[in-house]
Amino acid sequence: MRKWKQAVSLAAAGAMFFAMPNASLASSPEFSRTEEEWARLRDDVLEYDEIEDLIAEYNATVQTNQLDLNEFKKKYGDTKDDVSAKYRDMANEIYASVDYPDSDDPMYGMVVNSMLMAEIQAKNMMQQADDNLDDSEIIYLNYKQAEKTLVTVAQSNMINYAKGQLQLRQAEVALLQAQSAMASTNTRRANGLATQTEVLSAQEALLTAQRSVESARSGMENVRQKLLVMLGWRFDARPEIRPIPKADLSRIGGMNPQTDKEQAIENNYTRKVNKKKLANAASDNVILSLEKTIADNEQKIGSSLVTNYQNVLTAKLAYDQAVAELDVESRNLHSLEVNFQQGNASRMQMENQQYVVQNKQLAVEIADLNLFQTMETYDWAVNGLAGTS
Repeated sequence: MRKWKQAVSLAAAGAMFFAMPNASLASSPEFSRTEEEWARLRDDVLEYDEIEDLIAEYNATVQTNQLDLNEFKKKYGDTKDDVSAKYRDMANEIYASVDYPDSDDPMYGMVVNSMLMAEIQAKNMMQQADDNLDDSEIIYLNYKQAEKTLVTVAQSNMINYAKGQLQLRQAEVALLQAQSAMASTNTRRANGLATQTEVLSAQEALLTAQRSVESARSGMENVRQKLLVMLGWRFDARPEIRPIPKADLSRIGGMNPQTDKEQAIENNYTRKVNKKKLANAASDNVILSLEKTIADNEQKIGSSLVTNYQNVLTAKLAYDQAVAELDVESRNLHSLEVNFQQGNASRMQMENQQYVVQNKQLAVEIADLNLFQTMETYDWAVNGLAGTS
C-alpha cells in the first residue's frame, strides 16, 4: 500500500486524489530528486523528518502558490519596474477603449457611467504603478514563508497526534481505575458496606471515564486526518505514522537568544520582504516608513527568540518534574509490593498504585513531546519564522 497524493489545479473547485503515487502529482519534476528520495516520500509511511519535503511536494496550498507565482511572472514580469510598466500598459489600454457616445444616444447615460468607471479604474492603475513596491522575489518570499509556516503546522499536528495517543492511553488507564472502583463498590454494596450514593458516584465516575476515552479517540482522529491531508494523503488513508524523535537535551546547550539573534534576523522572511520593498522604494516617506518597520521587525525578532527560549526552559523544568514524580511513584509502588507480599497492603491499593505509575510514565512521554516541540519552535524562529508582530 502506497501513498495517495493530491493533484491540485487552480481551475478545480477542490483537491483530487489518486490511488497510486504519480510523479506528475508532485510540485517538482522527477529529475529533481533521486529515486531513493522519491521512494521514501511515496511509501505509505510517515516519518517526522519527511514533513518538510512532503509539504513542498504535495501540499495543496504550496502547489497553488507555485502556480500563482508562475502566473505572476508570466503576466507581470520579475522586477518592480516590470510590474509597474504592466499596470501602466493596462491603464493605457483602458484609456484607449474609452469612447463617449453622442448625447442623443438612447443609451447615453448608461454608457457615460460605464466610461467614467473605466477612467477611474485606469487612474487607479496608474496610481498603483506609481506606488508599487512588489516584484516576483517578494511574491516568492511571501509564498516561501507560507510554505515553511505550513511545515510548522504539520509538525505540530504530528506531535499533537503522538500526544493524543498518549492521552488516549491515560484515559484508558483512568477507565480501568473507574471499572475497578465500580466493581469494588458493587461488592461492598452487596455486603452492606457501601451506600447507594457511593454506588451512584462510582457509576458517574465510570461514565465520565468512558466519555473521556471517546473524546480522546475522536480528538486524535481529527488531528490525524488534518495531518494526512496536509501531506498529500486522503483523509481516510491509513499510513504507518512513525514515533516522534525523543527530545535531545543537548540541543538546549546550543541555544542562545543573544548569539542566535543575528541569524534569526538575517533569515526572517518578513524582514526580507520589507528589505526588498525598501530597495524598490523611491519616495522619501515610504523609505522612512519601511526603515522604521524593519527596525521594529528586528526588535520583535529578538524578543520572540527570547520568549521561545524561555518556553524551552519551562518545558525542560516540566519534563524534569514529570521524571521526578515518576521516580517517587515508582518507589511508592515498590514499597506497596513489598507490603502486599507481607500482608500489610491490599491488592486494590497495589493495583491503584500501578495505575498511578502508568499515568506518570505517560506524563513523562507527553512532557518529552512538549519539550521537543518547544525546541523545534525555537529553531524555526532562528530559521526565519520568528514573530514580528
